[in-house]
Amino acid sequence: MKKLIILLLFIGTAGYTAAQKPVVSKVSTQADRPVKVRETAESCYNEAVTLLEEGNFEEAMSKLTRAISLKPKFEQALINRAAVKSEMRDYKGAIEDFDTALKIKPSAGAYFGRGKARYALNDKAGALEDYTSAIEQDDKFAQAYYYRGGIYFEQYDMQKAIEDYNKAIICKPDYIYAFNDRANAYKVLGNMEAALEDYSKAIALDENSIDFAFNNRGNLQRNLGNYTHAIEDYTAAIKVNPDYYQAYNNRGLAKIDAGDYNGAIDDFTEALRIKADYHFALNNRGNAKFKMQEYKSAIEDYDAAIAVFSNYGYAFLNRGVAKEMLRDMNGAKADYQHAQSLGVEIADNYLKEMSY
Repeated sequence: MKKLIILLLFIGTAGYTAAQKPVVSKVSTQADRPVKVRETAESCYNEAVTLLEEGNFEEAMSKLTRAISLKPKFEQALINRAAVKSEMRDYKGAIEDFDTALKIKPSAGAYFGRGKARYALNDKAGALEDYTSAIEQDDKFAQAYYYRGGIYFEQYDMQKAIEDYNKAIICKPDYIYAFNDRANAYKVLGNMEAALEDYSKAIALDENSIDFAFNNRGNLQRNLGNYTHAIEDYTAAIKVNPDYYQAYNNRGLAKIDAGDYNGAIDDFTEALRIKADYHFALNNRGNAKFKMQEYKSAIEDYDAAIAVFSNYGYAFLNRGVAKEMLRDMNGAKADYQHAQSLGVEIADNYLKEMSY
């Protein structure tokens, strides 16, 4: 799920439709001498909103705090300050402000914002409760349905997740993320046709920016054995985002499946150029080299993967297989045992085969 920050619009007092700004006026008795405009909670709030639009969170926080000091029950200022605190990862402080705002007046925005802060603190039960409260306040709140659906997804309750994604899409028919995540849920349930349709709908909505949907559809195509289509989707994801190292890695896997080992190695190497410590790409490049019977070079990649992530059980397993191909039986056995200790169940079979 994408991070969102709730920021309200400018507010004004009677007679104003935009942000209040300092006004310099002149009086007849003292020419050229500006008159100081009285500071109000609303003027501080509007200055804060301008600062937020400029990305100046610290000064905005100061202005919001000043607005609240002038008007303690300033609900909108409290909600915006809470949103800024969430953006600055002060989730406990954000929850305190949302709590205060909700005591003044229950609102969908405050419940939703508090839910996000609770989720960030791993209070998923509290987040679920808040997203539900947000929906009760506003049954057309697409984001609340979407985020609640995300929690159901994490709880592996795919039916409830899909129900919420459905509602999010009804409220917001162009909700790309909801289509993408509903596809993920369908995929878990084994409904590949529906998943493929939803990924395609997400892509159709904005094919110039949604690299993740191309990548996800590529994963589905690869699972279905449609390697050419998978490679096309990964390529499209990379075109949208040239630094998408996961898509390079995944395209490399599809190329291994298709028997293009040199192409796979190129993709894994490109993924590592972008993210040098990407242990999956190191392991996978080792696998491609193994397929080409370049066992010593493969072991170098498995070594590198293990150096990055010492508990990478499958890298130990794969290194063991490569060592066995080089007749280093003691080294292979040690790697299988290490993989076994890390929970790689298939390592048991490899050890049993060595005992024959």
